[in-house]
Amino acid sequence: MSRIRTSPSSFQRSLLLAASAAAALAACGGGGSGSDTSTPTPPTNGGGGTAGTTLSGTAATGAPIAGTVSVIDVNGKTATAVATNPSTGAYTVDVTGLTAPYLLTVVGMSGGRQVMLSSVGTAAGQTVNLTPLTDLIVSAAAGVPGAGALVDSCTPVSGSVPAACLSTLTAATSGTRLKDALQQVSAMIAPLNKAGTDPLNGSFSANGQGLDGVLDRLVMTPANAGAPATLTLVASQTVIGQMNLPATAGQAGTVTSTPPSAPQVQLADAAATVVPEINTCLGALAALYPATGFKPPAAGQVSPFIADNFRLSTAGKAEVVGMLTSGAEIFVGGFNPRAVALAARDMSPLSAAEIAQLDSAGFEATLKARANGGAPVLLDGSGKPQAAWVMTQLEATGAWTEATQFVRGEAYAGCPAGWRWAGTQHLDMHMAARVTRNEDQAGALRRERAFHIERGEVADAVGAGLMADVDTAVVVGPGIVAYSGDPKAPMGDKLKLVLKRPSNALINTFVIRDGRAYYGDGEALQSCRDLAAQNPSPVAGTPCVDEAKVVPGAVYGWILKSSSSGNVVAAFPYEINAVPLSTGFAAANASNLFATIGSVTPDTVAGVKSAVTASANAVLDGVFSIGYTQGKAYGSTADNCNWRIFDANGAYLLSAEANAVGQQTRCSFATAGLNSGSLQRPADANAIAKVYVSVTTNALGNQLSTGRSLR
Repeated sequence: MSRIRTSPSSFQRSLLLAASAAAALAACGGGGSGSDTSTPTPPTNGGGGTAGTTLSGTAATGAPIAGTVSVIDVNGKTATAVATNPSTGAYTVDVTGLTAPYLLTVVGMSGGRQVMLSSVGTAAGQTVNLTPLTDLIVSAAAGVPGAGALVDSCTPVSGSVPAACLSTLTAATSGTRLKDALQQVSAMIAPLNKAGTDPLNGSFSANGQGLDGVLDRLVMTPANAGAPATLTLVASQTVIGQMNLPATAGQAGTVTSTPPSAPQVQLADAAATVVPEINTCLGALAALYPATGFKPPAAGQVSPFIADNFRLSTAGKAEVVGMLTSGAEIFVGGFNPRAVALAARDMSPLSAAEIAQLDSAGFEATLKARANGGAPVLLDGSGKPQAAWVMTQLEATGAWTEATQFVRGEAYAGCPAGWRWAGTQHLDMHMAARVTRNEDQAGALRRERAFHIERGEVADAVGAGLMADVDTAVVVGPGIVAYSGDPKAPMGDKLKLVLKRPSNALINTFVIRDGRAYYGDGEALQSCRDLAAQNPSPVAGTPCVDEAKVVPGAVYGWILKSSSSGNVVAAFPYEINAVPLSTGFAAANASNLFATIGSVTPDTVAGVKSAVTASANAVLDGVFSIGYTQGKAYGSTADNCNWRIFDANGAYLLSAEANAVGQQTRCSFATAGLNSGSLQRPADANAIAKVYVSVTTNALGNQLSTGRSLR
């Protein structure tokens, strides 16, 4: 993880990022509908050619998509992929020499979430948008799962486009299928789309107006083999349309719609004002951190921006004001926090009454029973937003983008709407999507979903009197299942995931079962499909992740239980922002996703033994380092480096994770720069039997690790 530990404070472990404080991507957030027919501005690096040999449009989810657009023609030929303009989502791609129709895909980040979407062009020179609506149109026309599943089916294998992708393109454009799907999806959004902009080919800008304002009000869940695609109004959690996949492959999907009522549209319009209002307030906060001539602001200047009930892990308002006025880490000139999108749901921790009904109602039903179906925006009696959960981005790389609460009060200087930041309101943890490349196994890939909660965070919260001690965390949510035992059909029944505090004090995170075998770092579940390919195959009942059931924006429940009584001490929802990249996509784009490890010091097990033996210090600061390089096509940035030493039985002798954010070529291990773990000198250097090092990058919402065992 990319959070720094510069002192024992859990707040600093949670919040600080050693990252560039350059301007973060700003999401647009609603702001009323209206005619918007402006032509998107092509990005400076977006293709070339003339209007008759290009496709251009806007890639957006409401917020612009910062990503890469690829095009495949009906014969399987591909165009040179281009980057979108990260500030506007606009793109232009040259299709000279390609034959229509075309299938377009975009892979990137938008609104703090991983995005994989598709669209179809029927002639060169067209405007072709890439949005959740176009993805739904293609999925419905072809009768196939959408989003990541559709994009993965079109990822070239050994340079060739899979036949399934070309079949999808042919099916989507046969007869009147594309036209029918366009009409059906357009009918779903008609009450919101007052200008009547064509979602597939109509020009629009990612500025919160017109069609982009419609996107701000919606969330789309793609279809998979077990559930329909749904289009939902975020403000009321109202499903306004769905698409069921066909029973027979090759047929079109079945689309039904329930247009929103006038009150629901009014509620959506009110909620759409939240993100731009909050960004006005955060802009005033950012003005206290000029890129040139910066001096740390005074507490009185910063305090109005922070809610009295602020909480992030153990930190309250006083702690966050202290950090914002310290002039340390990211809180320096150029600091520019942004709200990038509404969260998927009301992410408030469960109340005592809600905790009491968990066993009978279940986590999901408990959330849905909240106001407006558990929507992320809470309105007062006059219909005005008074509290909201939004995806908040504190630094330019987006490595720390999380659902946090803002509450509304009296207006203050620079913030006429009166929004104040209230933090996450819960203990620090994360659920990172991970893909690991193992150099020891010819680059073999392992995909995981982390369930990361640190014993140090719990200890700090207990020490601060915020909660009773806990030694168990139970996690519920989509895609957590048991391995069936059958490699041909690996997904078994749903289950609750149980994590325990390990007895080994060197292991800082809560672990799954014994923390070994199929659990990466003791805290992560692998893909069920990946488990099925292993030899030997795991036993039936081994927890794993069914990635087909997991989408960015999915919400999970975390339930923390007391070590003494077994009672629930705290419970809260958590929204994920990415899914582990598919094996095919990760392999095809490995050079632009993973770091390549170069020099390692020391570089052998014997060398590590010698270095440990030679050190006269109890703490091995400055002894270990790793050099590396990385690609840039998907915005890959260094996140952390790991150094782990084991005895012959596989027990930890040393485990240290060094922060690497902002250090794009080398990281050195020193206590002051650790995210977690310790550089405490092993008591017996002769017991060292295995050393494993890794470098992790952030790209597309995933933590992508390259690992190597020293010989």
